[in-house]
Amino acid sequence: MNNKLKTEKYRRLPITALVTGILSLTVFSLQALQMWFSNYLTTDNAEKIFSTIIVTILGIILPIIAIVCGSIDLNRIRKGFHKNKLFKAFDITGIVLGSSIFLIVAIFNLGPIIMHH
Repeated sequence: MNNKLKTEKYRRLPITALVTGILSLTVFSLQALQMWFSNYLTTDNAEKIFSTIIVTILGIILPIIAIVCGSIDLNRIRKGFHKNKLFKAFDITGIVLGSSIFLIVAIFNLGPIIMHH
């Protein structure tokens, strides 16, 4: 297996980590906008609940994917499978975005539940 094929093999994980980190930021922004403008929307409660559940699920799953993909690729870099600084930056950015958004979404959604009891 030549070097080009080895590089191609490890290109997907850091890009996946970065893209899912950015997508999780986007989903969190949508959730924040939805909560902000929920008083002004004229949809019924079933639609509000359904959209909140979908956005919450995406807001939890996407950051986890970013964290896992970034961690796996950083582990591969540490073991010496490839040495690309740009990929390392993608991994770190995906992990940071994913973990921060995951924590914010968890606090944002679980805070009212915990404070209620």
